[in-house]
Amino acid sequence: MTAQSDAQEWYDLFLLSSVLFPKARMGLRIFEPRYVDMVSRAMRSGRPFGICLAEAEAAPAPVGTLATIVDWNSENGLLLLEIEGSRRFSVQEWQHANDITVARIHLWPEEPALPLAFEHEWLKPILQQIIEDPAAPELDASRAGMILAQALPVRSAEKLQLLLLQDPLERLRRIASLLRKKGVE
Repeated sequence: MTAQSDAQEWYDLFLLSSVLFPKARMGLRIFEPRYVDMVSRAMRSGRPFGICLAEAEAAPAPVGTLATIVDWNSENGLLLLEIEGSRRFSVQEWQHANDITVARIHLWPEEPALPLAFEHEWLKPILQQIIEDPAAPELDASRAGMILAQALPVRSAEKLQLLLLQDPLERLRRIASLLRKKGVE
């Protein structure tokens, strides 16, 4: 399927109070029947669904990330998911359908695979802790920035600003600045 045909399709959206980044993972605890149904459809079809930050009056943020389910379990009536972000998208049009928000989206192009700049070498130990693998392969600037942004302890509005950036080196500069403000170096 091409990006052009994807842009003409409607995707289910999961509106959250947090942001999902491409190449990063997030855990979800699902208990509402409408979302259990939505996720069940996604698992059966293998089709991703969108994750968007919920804005005022249950409107999705203008940008989100497609999510795929990488692991799941159930516990005490909850559906526990681990999802991974794939591609960012712009919401072209949205509506509520059968208690689920759906959107026609436009997929963004993949970011270039640029090497980490020397100024960001100090972020590598933090990345290794996040991905819990000291022998992790070298990460390009885009993947490193997305994983770091997902783990940042900042407000969702700040994360959304990082998601909107299309320059991976600029994202890393902003993340480094945020970490320095929090006293991490």
